[in-house]
Amino acid sequence: MHPHLVRFTAPWGGEITIASYGFMIMVGFLICLYTLQRRAEKTDISRDAMFNVAIAMLLFGVFGARLFHIIQFWEEGGFAENPLRMLRVDRGGLVFYGGLAGGLAGAFIFILKQDLPFGKTLGLIASVGPIGHAFGRIGCFLNGCCYGRITTSFTGMRFPRILDSEQNIIGSPAFLDHLDAGLVQKTDLWSLPVHATQLYEAGYNLLIFALLTWWLSRHNRPSELIGLYMITYGMARFLNEIFRVTEPFAAGLSIAQIICIPLMIGGAAVLYYQKKVVQ
Repeated sequence: MHPHLVRFTAPWGGEITIASYGFMIMVGFLICLYTLQRRAEKTDISRDAMFNVAIAMLLFGVFGARLFHIIQFWEEGGFAENPLRMLRVDRGGLVFYGGLAGGLAGAFIFILKQDLPFGKTLGLIASVGPIGHAFGRIGCFLNGCCYGRITTSFTGMRFPRILDSEQNIIGSPAFLDHLDAGLVQKTDLWSLPVHATQLYEAGYNLLIFALLTWWLSRHNRPSELIGLYMITYGMARFLNEIFRVTEPFAAGLSIAQIICIPLMIGGAAVLYYQKKVVQ
């Protein structure tokens, strides 16, 4: 766990830090942008137009992801007591489904504004999205958030006790969770082993990216990738939620699992439409 990649004292005083979470999100976005523009070159979509869509998705996506997190964790996050915490994106706190909704809103606006082919553009975006998501989850792992349930399996990973300059315990999130539950002591150096659900998600997103890339190379029908992505990601995320530390929302399912159900159904409907109606 390395919440900060770089931390140093500035010549003018104060401390400058580069958060791992934000850095990995930016790396993922740049890789997505490069791959998206390369794939756009093989269609009738210009690189500049795709660049505009990607930037809109980034800005709207970060806003949506943060807004969803604030709403979902209003009490636990202490946002009412300290509203400035809403701006501390560098400490984590981005919810994927909020980012997806915000990113799609930005994409819709700029696709319509630039009169781009709707299905083809969204399909190309879907084809590269998983690799950016994978880097974001690596950022989660480095930040220590989005961790899993306690496990005795060989996949279990421990997260460290983190102290501030006054020797107060300020992290990691997993350690604080276990400390509050009385599962570890203040003198312990590590949390109990937990599922590395961040890395699980990074792994299956890379597999989804490989699948969509293969499908695109074989069929060259970008619009089909929308439904294929919705189905594969929905299935994988639903299963991964079993191992994550999340509160049940309804019927024993987390909010993410509940969202996965219409996501998969919608993906199947989109695929059916593409196969039977469009063609």
